[in-house]
Amino acid sequence: MTHLYEESFDNFQYPYDGDIRNQCFLLRHGNKPEVDPINNQTFSYRHNNERKCKDEFGQSPLNPHLVIIVKSKLDNFEKRNAIRNSWGFERRFSDVLIKTVFSLGIDRETHDGLPSETQKLVDLEAEKYQDIIQFNFIDEYFNNTLKTINGIRWCKENCIRSKFFFFVDDDFYVSVKNILAFLRYPTYYPEYLEEHKEDLRKINQRKIHGINQNETVKVETRNLLYLNMELPPDVKLFAGFVFDTTPHRHKSSKWFVSLKEYKYDKWPTYVTAGAFLLSREALQEIYCYSLYTKLFRFDDVFLGIVAHKAGIEPIHSEEFHFYQHTYTGPASYRYVLAAHGYDDPKEMTRVWSEVRANGFA
Repeated sequence: MTHLYEESFDNFQYPYDGDIRNQCFLLRHGNKPEVDPINNQTFSYRHNNERKCKDEFGQSPLNPHLVIIVKSKLDNFEKRNAIRNSWGFERRFSDVLIKTVFSLGIDRETHDGLPSETQKLVDLEAEKYQDIIQFNFIDEYFNNTLKTINGIRWCKENCIRSKFFFFVDDDFYVSVKNILAFLRYPTYYPEYLEEHKEDLRKINQRKIHGINQNETVKVETRNLLYLNMELPPDVKLFAGFVFDTTPHRHKSSKWFVSLKEYKYDKWPTYVTAGAFLLSREALQEIYCYSLYTKLFRFDDVFLGIVAHKAGIEPIHSEEFHFYQHTYTGPASYRYVLAAHGYDDPKEMTRVWSEVRANGFA
């Protein structure tokens, strides 16, 4: 019956309803906005790691190609170590500067008083690896929006020279090699790689037979264009597995949403928050628009609302798997960007190692 009282998404409005674009223009150019932000959910840091994107002396800013922000639960020590030793390893590619951090909240015991035993271990971990960013809010499911937005804020404050940002949960398999390939041509991935592979086969065949050399030159030129392609610096990329769904109105559902909380008959298109990519320009726009958007407890829906208000259309790829994509050998993960459901860090490491050994990660 609740569905009968929903309003059409065609009439979508969500606080703040004023001119956000002008406020963001003023903020991004260092000026005072005419209207103060309605959502200033900035939390202090327990661990900031503000030197992550600076040189070895902590002075000059670096220009990473990709910053990976892994959203992790406080006590997931084994998962973080598995990621450090697999797809999160920063020196995986000698010619691409990548930085990896883990984003955490705190537990209730630490929030209420003295550090818990778990928090003491996290403090030691942060000191040892220098890759922990930790915010002073309680780390629980419905605070994921806070973790995501404050992770974006940390990137803006500390790593804004990076071209791209990859936000991912700690129970994912990831192929950073494929992520980098995706970022060359996101709307035509992985098809362009298939074309590239077929073109190479044809080139080899023509060279063997010594025929049609003019056509060979054309194909080689196209391959060079693919391999050297780069998105423009002002591109507003927001990519992942995109959903176009409706709110759950059954009170028994974990994701139940009342009409008071959200009255429309569908969500804006949104990217599942388990794994998504942002370009620098998109990150800055989404952060600023988030300051003028009423918080919503589902982080992926919240980002969808913010992106909708900012006029950023999410890009969908089937190679972001929000479930555990069936693994039947390295070839089955040839083009996989990210796959959810790896609760066992040993299994994730085994799969990643096998896929990497075959050149797909």
